[in-house]
Formats: sequence, structure tokens, C-alpha cells
Amino acid sequence: MEIECAESPRGLTLAFFKHFVDVQGGRGVFQDLTTEQVCDRFVIPYTESTEVSLVDHVGDSGPDGEMYVRRATWFVSHAWSYLFLDIIDALDHFMDEHNLTSEKESAGLWFCLFNNNQHKVRERSFLHWYTTFKAALTAIGNVVMVFSPWNNPIALTRSWCVFERDREKLIFLEHIKEYDVFELLLSEINSANSTTTFPTDRDAIFDLIEKGPGFDKLDRMVFVVLEAWIFRTLETQMALASTPEEQAQWLFVKGDIVFSKREFTGAEAIFQSTVAILGNVARERSPLYWRAISHLAMAKQKQNHPRDAWEQLFLDALAHQEKLLGPKHDHTLETMCWLGDTYCYVDEYNLGMPFLYKCFEMSYRIGGLKHSLTLPTASAIGRNLMFQNRIVEAKRWLADAHRSIETEDDVRHIWRNNIGSDLANCYAKQGQFALASQFFENIYRMQVRTLGPEAHATLVSLRALSVNLCSQGKYENLETNLLKCYDGFLALKSYGWAADCQKALGILYHCLEDHARAKFALDATYATFIDMFGHTSTPARKILFLRFFVAMESPEDVDSMDKINFLESLVVDANLQHETWTEFPCHCCFNPIQGTLYMCPICPRYSLQFCDVCVSKSDATCGHAPTEWICRLPPARFLLHARLYLLSTRAMWTDYSVYFQAYQDHCDLYGVSDRIEDIRPSGAISGKMATGCVVSLSFCVVVVLAFLKHK
Repeated sequence: MEIECAESPRGLTLAFFKHFVDVQGGRGVFQDLTTEQVCDRFVIPYTESTEVSLVDHVGDSGPDGEMYVRRATWFVSHAWSYLFLDIIDALDHFMDEHNLTSEKESAGLWFCLFNNNQHKVRERSFLHWYTTFKAALTAIGNVVMVFSPWNNPIALTRSWCVFERDREKLIFLEHIKEYDVFELLLSEINSANSTTTFPTDRDAIFDLIEKGPGFDKLDRMVFVVLEAWIFRTLETQMALASTPEEQAQWLFVKGDIVFSKREFTGAEAIFQSTVAILGNVARERSPLYWRAISHLAMAKQKQNHPRDAWEQLFLDALAHQEKLLGPKHDHTLETMCWLGDTYCYVDEYNLGMPFLYKCFEMSYRIGGLKHSLTLPTASAIGRNLMFQNRIVEAKRWLADAHRSIETEDDVRHIWRNNIGSDLANCYAKQGQFALASQFFENIYRMQVRTLGPEAHATLVSLRALSVNLCSQGKYENLETNLLKCYDGFLALKSYGWAADCQKALGILYHCLEDHARAKFALDATYATFIDMFGHTSTPARKILFLRFFVAMESPEDVDSMDKINFLESLVVDANLQHETWTEFPCHCCFNPIQGTLYMCPICPRYSLQFCDVCVSKSDATCGHAPTEWICRLPPARFLLHARLYLLSTRAMWTDYSVYFQAYQDHCDLYGVSDRIEDIRPSGAISGKMATGCVVSLSFCVVVVLAFLKHK
């Protein structure tokens, strides 16, 4: 809808801003004065004879009107605590940088100090000022915002309020080389924490925000503008670069920001270009070259490229950084941390953990908790201890890191979400799903505000929150949220995470006893994971165990030899022909469950699992103290039971004899005591095969047809 303004607002040119300073005594008189001080000392006295705004005073009562008053084409956003000369210099720099030099004389600037009647400020209501600002913004359409300081601009902490003063830009350009400046801005800016001079104004403004877009959406609008500005600034710096090395520096910074947004394909291409530029300019590789190599390796690993695509890159980068920069340099330690974490990701903990421990020890020795790598490395150590089921150690590392990060006020607070997520996952490993959900919900809400609902990190948090709610039996809206995550990851071409959402959907459907959809989701995930990680990988094995949980409640999955043979082939491919639930640790002792897996019939389905030892000792505790348990056999033994049951129903006693012996051999090998009995007719049983059977056939039947099934 086109809105017409009855009276197009007037403004004063930048030339008048400078003229006003000159006629009042020059820049020396204005040195270190805020906008508010300039108002009291100069603007109000200057307009005292007419008691109107400075724009009206100049335009209606003096010869300067024709020279300096123009239709406003820029709305200047600032804070009254800014230094007045800083604002003038920022506007001057803005017009120079954007080829608007001629507009210094011709473009009107709507500047509240000059456009509002400062004699009647306290007489006007909030509604008057709201209407004034809204009308001006609507009519003008262009906003230039002054940033000071660049990383926590006061204008964005003020409710009454794009570009930075030249000095602040120089500071920004220095900071951006070392820090993820966009993450820093995300953590600093929050409109819900903004202030006004008068509390009543704040209440009225907050009411308008809540009735309009809301604080989260308002912040997102700001962040979108800031992100575009950051990338535009980087593109400008690359275009202005006088040497290939300087161009590569800014290209690397751009890649680092793209990487932090988890756009790994784009980041890989940028780092590859950076490496190519630096590789062509000198024989001796610079430190930046090797840092770009390290980042290139990490971008490849994040896309699940094979090990040979990233391992040597990391090793080369680390060796050269140690030589050029020394083992204590931040960039050397960064590569060391990444290499260690990456080795752990591919289950090479014996290679990865020493790198992580060494990085933590060195960074802590150099800078304590304030070193940029101390807490991130501590989180990586805790996370990978958790993946090894060393839960008690993991919790100590993660809880200490999280406690420390909550007390830090500088750049490291951008890691708060990462460490919080790791700690939440550790709580979930202990069965503390409600506590984990609180963490994930807080992180998710923060990311919706700062990154938006469709960002990769936001979707990761929503998926984690949904999984933990599922473990609490809170199934409402979970399918909708998980499908949203699935579609979002596909749109981002993050196929591994999309498959992980399919896994979560499979678990949800199984908990809801929708076995058909559970099988479809899990089978699709399994196909993706074996292609990405291999049959014996942790992700693929986890899916296979889940798939067998479904099979144990689905008699049709084992009602023919072909189906049993197919499932058995999956067990063999995954090397799971034993009694160990390799990916399912006991929620009590945290060791991988051996033999029968136990679940409380009162707890939400498939939320907590316990081992035979903890159940026998009454150590397994979920607060319900059940006298009967839901039991699940390891996949290999489950299939042996299923095969024997099927052969017995068909009276195929010759084959039964062969497989019963195989069953006995399996039980002997793994020390299984709760065995089924041999139910062959007496004439078909040899003396040798009749020994050692202590469990009735009914147990076998119940195992196959969802034995001891509870809802």
C-alpha cells in the first residue's frame, strides 16, 4: 500500500551540520560534547527567538533556508549519548564511501536534534513523538544508522532509535580478522533489554513492539541488516585490496563468517579460493595460507568428506603453524583442537583425545579461562568423553565449562550455546531429559531471535528439544516440529542432519506404536548412514538397534526365513553377532548393556535402558521400582529365537536341530544362561543337544511376538 504524506518532511544538509559547528565556534568548541549537550548549549539558545525546530528556524526565518533546507531523503538514527562530532564524521564518511559526495550539499537529513522542537520536548506525549517518527520514516524511506561502538552500538540499545563512524569502522576491520563479529553482535543486541530516558516511553514503545512484530522478529530484522552490512563491507574491502595477500585476508574472513553460519559448502569454496590466491603469490607459505588450509579441512569434514580429504590437510597445517608461529600461538592451538575433535568424530579417540588435552593444557596455561580456546576445548573434551560413555567425567568437564562461560563477559560468550548444548546432551545421557529440555528450549528461543527459525543451528536445537520431549512422553506437536526440521535441513542441503531427523521421527512413530511409519523412517535413515559412515559406524549401528526394537514388536518382520535371513545379513554387516548393545549404555552404570536390555514399563517408551547387573542389584532406578520389566534380547539372539520358533511351527526338525546347536554354541560363547528349551519330539533329539536348556518354549514365542510387551 502506498502511503502519501500530506507534508513531505524537511531536513538540513550535511553542509549545514558543518556550518552550524563553524558559526558556534568551530570543532574545538564541540570536542567531546554529546548530542544531548549540544542541544542544551547550542540548539535551544540558537532557536530561542522563534521557539521552533532548528529546521523551521533556518527555513522560515533566515537567508540560509534556500541553501541548507531540503526535502529529507535520509533518516538519521543515532543515540543522544553519541559525540556530536562523531555523528557528523560518520555521515561524512558514509556519503564518501557510497559515492554520495554531491548529496552533502543537496540531500536533506532528518535528524531529531534539528527536526524536533526542542523547546517543547517535555510537553509532547509519547503518541506525538511516535507519530512524528513513524511519519518521517514512512515518507523518507532511507535510514542511515550511526554505530558506536561497532560491536554494541548504543543506538540498538535505545528504544527510540546504516553506518559506522570512520574510526569505529577501522576498529571493526581489525576485530573482524580475529573474531566472529556477527556472532558477537548477535549476543550483544537485544531489543527487549533496550532503555529510554523516560520509563513511561519505554513502556509505551514495548507495548507497540509486542502488538506489532514482537521483540524476536524486530531483532531478526536488525540482524538481517547487520549481516548484509558486514558482507557488503567485506566485499568493499576485497575490491579495494591493493595486493593479492590483502584480498585473500578479506576473503578468508568472509569464509570464516560463512562457516560460522554452517554453510559449509560455500565456506569450502571460499577457503579453496583463499588457498589458491596465497599459493600463487609467494614460494614461502604464509601463516594465513596454513590457517586457510586448516579451515578448508574443517569445512570438508563438516560435510562428511572421507578421511583422506581432510586428515593430511590438518596435519600439514599443524606442522607448519608450529614451525612458523610456535606451538602456543592461537592459530596453532585452533588447528590442534579441530584435528583432535575431528579424529574423535570418526571414533579415533586414541588419536583425538591427546590433541584435545594438550590444547586445553596449553591454552589454560597461557591465558586461563579467558583464552579464546580454553572453554571451547574443554567442551570438546567433555563432548567426546560423553560419546565414549564416560559420562561422569564428561559431566564434570561440561558443567565446569558452562559455569565458567556464564561468568565471562567478553567474546567467548558466543560459545554459550555450544557448551550448553553439549551439557544438555550429557544430562540426556543420564536420563535427565527434563533438565536437558530446559537447556535446549532456552537455546532454541535465543537462536530463533538471533539467527531466525530456518537457520541450521536453530533447526539443530529444535530437533534436540523434540527428541528430549519424546523421551519424556510429551509427543504433542513433535511430528510437526521434526518434519519442519527435516524440510529445513533438506533446503540447506544438510542431508546428514535431515537423515537424523528421520531417525527421530522413526523413534517417535515407534513410541506411538505406528510400526509401519517407524520402519519406513528408520530404513531410510539406515540407507543414508551406511552410505555416509559405513555399516559398522556408530550412527549406522544405532539405527540398526532401533530397527530391531521395531521388529521385536512386529511379528510380520520375522514370519519367513527370507525376512529373518535379511535381518541377519544386517547384523553381520554391522558386526553385531554378539551380546553387546554397543550403542546403548545402561542409564545407571553407563557401560554398554550386555545381554538382555531392561526398560521400566511405567517410564515413557524407550526412554531409559538398564543392564542385567544393575537390575539384579536393584541399582537401576527411574523412580518407579518396577517388579516386572520390558525386556529386549540382543539382535543376534533374537533372530536365533525367531528362526527356531518358525522352524518349530513348521515341524522342520532337521533344520531345527542344526539351528538349535548354533543357538547353543552362541549361548556358550557369550555366557548366556537364560536359554530356551529344546522342544523337538523326543525321537529327534540327540542326547548331546538336550543338555543345557532351562527356559520354556513359551519364552521363545513371547520373545518373537513382542515378549513381555508393555505399553
